[in-house]
Amino acid sequence: MQLELVVTLSLKASHSLEEREAPHEHLWDIQVGLKGDLNDGRVVSLTEAKSLFQNVISPLSGTFLNDNKYLNGACRQHPTCENLAAYFFELFQKVLGDLNKTPPPTLSFVQVGVWEESGQLGFAKISAS
Repeated sequence: MQLELVVTLSLKASHSLEEREAPHEHLWDIQVGLKGDLNDGRVVSLTEAKSLFQNVISPLSGTFLNDNKYLNGACRQHPTCENLAAYFFELFQKVLGDLNKTPPPTLSFVQVGVWEESGQLGFAKISAS
């Protein structure tokens, strides 16, 4: 039976979307959907998956995303939740084989939400075809 496990991560980083907009910080929440067969009652170790994905996003923590060389050009130029979702989808897809499960789960979606003190502003979600 295939199930979907959702791994939740968070990241604090700042960005600016237009030249006239002052840099400002957000809390970005990232949800990653992993689909797979149950083995020993789980799709994959939640702590192992969280650690793997946290290592992928950690170079962004506490940085100004527009200047972060870890991001590709589109994300640096326009560090939006949409661009980050697409970027993380590609990166997470590449590291799935590092999970200690054969076969590894498949990546079903990545969702990136952007928050400020008043609450969630919105989110972007990209799903596997």
